[in-house]
Amino acid sequence: MVVAAGVKLRGTDQAKSKALLQLACKRKSARLDGYACIGDFHDGAYECDHVSPWTKSGCNLDAEVMVVGQDWASADTLMGNGRPDPVRAQFGLNPKSPTNRNLDRRLREHLGLDRADCYLTNMFPFVKPGKKKARIRQREMERCAREFTLEEVRIVAPRLVLCLGLETFRAFRRAAGRKKPRNMDEAVGSPFDFEGSTVYCVAHVGAQGENTRNRGRDGDQVAADWQRIASSLRNAPGPARVKRGKKKGRSEK
Repeated sequence: MVVAAGVKLRGTDQAKSKALLQLACKRKSARLDGYACIGDFHDGAYECDHVSPWTKSGCNLDAEVMVVGQDWASADTLMGNGRPDPVRAQFGLNPKSPTNRNLDRRLREHLGLDRADCYLTNMFPFVKPGKKKARIRQREMERCAREFTLEEVRIVAPRLVLCLGLETFRAFRRAAGRKKPRNMDEAVGSPFDFEGSTVYCVAHVGAQGENTRNRGRDGDQVAADWQRIASSLRNAPGPARVKRGKKKGRSEK
């Protein structure tokens, strides 16, 4: 179910919505040295009632698939030309960015889903200084995973959690009390159970992440990783709501 204004939620969804709102309020009041808060920019133009504004674009409380990105935006991105981006403020994303376009394509092609079918969030809910490629300290990622991401997984209870990128997956594993993988190959091959949800690693869907994963390999390794996940879901026992990926050559809207 996708939460929309004016829609009356069922009992279970009401409980999830309340718990997620409490988590968002925790994020709003939290501070982290060296990083800004979402509400610090343009008089709070990007503030919202989610842990990450990205959730605006995918907020299915009954989602079978949760997508966890690293972080939402950098300070330079949000400052832009000195004015807030109205599209980003309203929808929580830049629809023209390679990250969002590639994610939409991968979800459709391999899982037969749109982002509205999923629950999207970011592990690091603060705003890093500098450019969008600036790094975030691993210990801060792990802290935010424990305080926010693991709680979101517990609340939404998806069947599948997709961590975008090695650092996101490493932080999730460490926060869950597991050893972090040494490299991307080990991460992709090390899905694990977290309180009933299976957590997978895929390459970050930005251009750099996908290009790095495919470098020196025959064919599209990123597609193979996603397809392996889709196949494991279809073959797993129990009910599955994940659809079979679209066939090549089929037209899309």
